[in-house]
Amino acid sequence: MSRWEKVLDATMLAHGAGLLAYARTLTGDGELASTVVEDALAAVFGRRACPRDVDGALAEVQSAIRRAAVRVAADGSEAESGARTASSAAPRVEESLRALPVRERALLAMRYIDGLAVPAICRETALHAGMVGDALTHAVEYLDAAHPELRLDVHDALAGGALARDVVTIGDGW
Repeated sequence: MSRWEKVLDATMLAHGAGLLAYARTLTGDGELASTVVEDALAAVFGRRACPRDVDGALAEVQSAIRRAAVRVAADGSEAESGARTASSAAPRVEESLRALPVRERALLAMRYIDGLAVPAICRETALHAGMVGDALTHAVEYLDAAHPELRLDVHDALAGGALARDVVTIGDGW
């Protein structure tokens, strides 16, 4: 077994479930999350200079998951158009999050779960600040209208957060 295979196996053994849960948090969909994780693993381990250890692999795969999650919608998948339908009953927060387009949901998770600021999100995803800002603004405005009790603020979404990704941890997700 080659070195990269050993690192991949060890990374998936130690962090596979967490990586899949994180991808599901970003995408809101289990099947899409599996695709995002597979794409991220292929991106990280399919190149010539692979990570040398599990910690390095984890950080690189997390970054690749973020990039894949915000790009999955650009592939023309139906997940891009979130089902923002009006209903007479007030939706639960989970339903409102599922209604967001994948890119908006992923960027919102990076901002509020990972605690990243817009410049850090831009570095992680290779998206322009205007694109990130617009997506966060739309997501926050939509959630604020549906759930004012959350007290979401567009200014906080765009101005808050950490500038470094080394504070990022994988959580249980939404």
